[in-house]
Amino acid sequence: MKLNKLLILITFLSLGMMLTAKSTVEPIKKIKVGKHREFVINGKPFFPIMSWAQPKKNYAMLNEIGINTFCGDATPESAKEAGCYAITNFKAGQVENGHVLAWIFPDEPDMAAGKGAKAKPRMSAEKVVAECNKIHSSTPKRLVFMTFTGDFRKKSSTYPPEVWEKIYPEFIKGADVLGFDIYPIYGSGDAGHLNMVGSGVADLTQLAGTRPVYTWIETSKGSQWMTYEKQPEVLPMHTRNEVWQAIINGATAIGYFTHVWKPEFKEYGPTPEMTKELTRINAQITRLAPAILAGKVKNKIEMALGEGLKCSFKATKYEGSTYLFSENNDLGPGAEKAKQFDPIFPRPGKAVFTISGLKAGSKIEVIDEQRTITAENGKFSDDFAPLAEHIYKVKL
Repeated sequence: MKLNKLLILITFLSLGMMLTAKSTVEPIKKIKVGKHREFVINGKPFFPIMSWAQPKKNYAMLNEIGINTFCGDATPESAKEAGCYAITNFKAGQVENGHVLAWIFPDEPDMAAGKGAKAKPRMSAEKVVAECNKIHSSTPKRLVFMTFTGDFRKKSSTYPPEVWEKIYPEFIKGADVLGFDIYPIYGSGDAGHLNMVGSGVADLTQLAGTRPVYTWIETSKGSQWMTYEKQPEVLPMHTRNEVWQAIINGATAIGYFTHVWKPEFKEYGPTPEMTKELTRINAQITRLAPAILAGKVKNKIEMALGEGLKCSFKATKYEGSTYLFSENNDLGPGAEKAKQFDPIFPRPGKAVFTISGLKAGSKIEVIDEQRTITAENGKFSDDFAPLAEHIYKVKL
C-alpha cells in the first residue's frame, strides 16, 4: 500500500514538472531579417509565436502552451524570467536584458476616421515615420513592428485608391515588420470570410517587400461587437486553418488574440479544447521552424483538390528534403454568399500533388501522422478532411 502511494506521488510530481516545464529562448546578441523574410537571432532562424497584451501573471501559462513572445507593452524582465521574448512599446533608457525582440509602434495607426475622399488615418504617415526613425536611432537596436487594420487591403479598403496610395507606401517606410488583424468569426460573425486571413497575408506580403509579415489570429468567442448569443463559435479547426493559411501565404510570425468581453471579461478566453490545439500547433511550428522559414524549392509543384476545391500549399527545401505545407481551404457551397451568422459547410477532398523529379515508389513521410505515402511517377495523392492540413517530407 505504501509502495502504491509512493508511485502515485512520483507520477504526480513528474506530471507537474512536465506541465510547468519552460522552453527557454536565447538572450539576443544579434538580430536581423534573413533573405527569406525570416527572423534570424544569433545566426539561427526564429519563428515568433506571440500573445497580445497579456499581464505578466499569465506569462508562465502562455509559455507552457508554446507562446515564445509576449507582445503589446510586454514586461522585458518578466519575459526573461519566463524564458521568452518581449515586444513592447519603446521606452527611452530601456535596460538591455537580451529579451526585447522588438519595439511595437502604437496599434493600428491607419485606423480610418471619415469615409471616401475625406477618410484620414488617426496618425499621419509623416508622424508615424518620424516616430519610427526616432526609435531606430535608439539603444538597444531592435526591429520595429507595426500592426494595420484590414484597410491595408486596397481592394476592400475604407480609403479610396488615391488616398490609399498616399498613406500605406509611406507608413511602411517606418516599420521593419508589418502585421494586421482580421477576425472573420470573432470580429464579424462571418465564417464565410475565413480565407481572408490567408489572402490578407498574401496582400501584405506583396506590400511589405522584404519585410517579415505577421497576423493576429482569433481563438475564441466573446467579442464586444456582437450579441453574445448570436456569435458563432470559433472552433479549434478554424484557428488551426487560419494559422496554416498565414504560414502558407508567407507569414514568418503569428500572434493569437485571446481576449473575451462576454459573458465576462478575460484576458485569456480560449476553451480547454482550444488551448490543447494551440499547444499542439505551437509545438509543431517551433519544431518545424527551420523548414518553414527555408527557401523555396526549384522543382515544379502543383496541387489540385477534389473537383476544383480551394486549396493552398507552400514548398521549401531544408537539409536536402522538400517540405510541403498544404491545406484544404474549401468553405463549402454558397460560402462566398454567406451572410453574417450563416453557417458554412466545408467539404473533404482528395488532393493530387504533381512534382517534377518525383520517382515512382518514393516514400513520402506525412509529418506527425505516423504514416507514409508511396509515390507514383511524378505525383502522389492524399485525402483531406474539411479545413485540414497535411505536412509532407519528400526526398527528390
